[in-house]
Amino acid sequence: MSKKNKTLLLFLIANLLFSITYGQSINTDAKTAREVLASGNMRKAIKHYTELLRVHENNTEYNAYIGYAYLNSRIDRTKAVEHLEKAAKSRTADAYIHYDLGKAYMLCYRFDEAIESFKTFQSKVAKEQEGDLPAQRQIEMCENAKMLMPLRSNVDIQNIGILNTEFPDFNPYVDETESTIVFSTKRDKNSPAVEDVDGFKTSDIYISTFNGKEWEKPKRLPNTVNTSYIEESVGFSADGTWLFIYADNPYGLDDIFLSEKVKKNFQKSEKLNINTEYKEQGAMMSPDGNWLFFSSDRPGGYGGFDIYYCKKLPNGDWSFPINAGNDINTQYDDSYPYLAPDGTTFFFASQGHNSIGGYDLFKSAWNEDNQTFVTPDNLGFPINTPDDNKTISVSKSGRYGYISDFREKGAGDLDIYKVTFLDVPAPLYIVTAKMMIADSTVLTPQEIAATEYKIEVKDAATRQITGTYRPNKHNAQFSIVLKSGFYIFDFYVNGAKKQTLEYTIDDREPLRNNQTIDILVKEND
Repeated sequence: MSKKNKTLLLFLIANLLFSITYGQSINTDAKTAREVLASGNMRKAIKHYTELLRVHENNTEYNAYIGYAYLNSRIDRTKAVEHLEKAAKSRTADAYIHYDLGKAYMLCYRFDEAIESFKTFQSKVAKEQEGDLPAQRQIEMCENAKMLMPLRSNVDIQNIGILNTEFPDFNPYVDETESTIVFSTKRDKNSPAVEDVDGFKTSDIYISTFNGKEWEKPKRLPNTVNTSYIEESVGFSADGTWLFIYADNPYGLDDIFLSEKVKKNFQKSEKLNINTEYKEQGAMMSPDGNWLFFSSDRPGGYGGFDIYYCKKLPNGDWSFPINAGNDINTQYDDSYPYLAPDGTTFFFASQGHNSIGGYDLFKSAWNEDNQTFVTPDNLGFPINTPDDNKTISVSKSGRYGYISDFREKGAGDLDIYKVTFLDVPAPLYIVTAKMMIADSTVLTPQEIAATEYKIEVKDAATRQITGTYRPNKHNAQFSIVLKSGFYIFDFYVNGAKKQTLEYTIDDREPLRNNQTIDILVKEND
């Protein structure tokens, strides 16, 4: 429990006599509500305080606490604003109500009001408590948001429906071919069913594969990875062989484990030798397996969580960790490192730099030769929001990424989303069109030479011709190079259109770059 939460608990106890004046029946419910809120179960606390407010809708205490609960849950942040505004009007309101109201305004994109609320908070406290970002840092983030959000990144973001539930689904990682995804979830079907402090089931790691058309229904990884406690995916190697796991269970407290996939199964996870008595979070291996990047709040860093790296030793262990330096790390939390399949592009999450609120995702570049990083860039809005944005993974081409976030029209809590970076060229496919006779006989070179064959490819939306192709005289095949899209193939023989085909190439990393279709030239006699 953070110091602020401990202070909240003391404040709740100190206000016990205040609630007694509302009668014995309400007092019993108020006591339960305080206990539930202090436990961390915000969804349940909201239900309790909703009942209390049916009778005492203007009660400062109840509005403050339900506002705090809405702020720290993913239900409706506008409700946090509504209730905290009511509580803040009281002359006896606690100063931290203005801090919480500032955060609520931020999450609702009301940055000018957030700044004013944080300034009011600053005027009312002599010294801020530890455990939360300073109000001045929150103000800086609001200013960053006002400047960066209009410079919208050129991306498309789509909810991956089948992977998501009404419960938190987060920390998605794909392999380089975008054919396997692992992620964390707190869904009710986690087994054994143990409740976490937030009222959800403890997190487990699930996996899904792409079958060529869609993601398959995800499955819980076996007990070699999951226990009845907390396991979260925090890294996945480019080839899909190595899964990095954050664990808070009987085998490790805030530690990083590693599980290897052998054939189709992930083996029993092993604790890495980089773990300490302090907290370790995200971890990622370079594609060649020689470097490990991870985050830790161990002493000696720049502040909070820092990102470290180490090299694989001949005996298989990892070398003594080296701090990634102040190009990456800040006085705030810097975590969840991720090295892309190209072995150079480096992503991480940070509360520092020019974050627009909470953790933002940043992109840098790793130079293996001199072990340095370039100055990072904010991935920008709408990938980053005023809320926490912690993890990202990308495919081989770098055009496709996966994140988790709480957004409008989602399934109910944190959901998994696919990001398409539209400025990164789509991978090219080679579509091989084979001219065939009905009995699968391939045309001879002489037959090809005697007739004029061609295929015109059109964009199905614009009807514009994107290319005209003629067959290879030796194998009767057309080699057509296309990017993702919806196309029409018109097949001509001696200038006459004989056949029309519709063909779709999904905008995703290709499972294979070569695809084959058959063109029927003539019926077999």
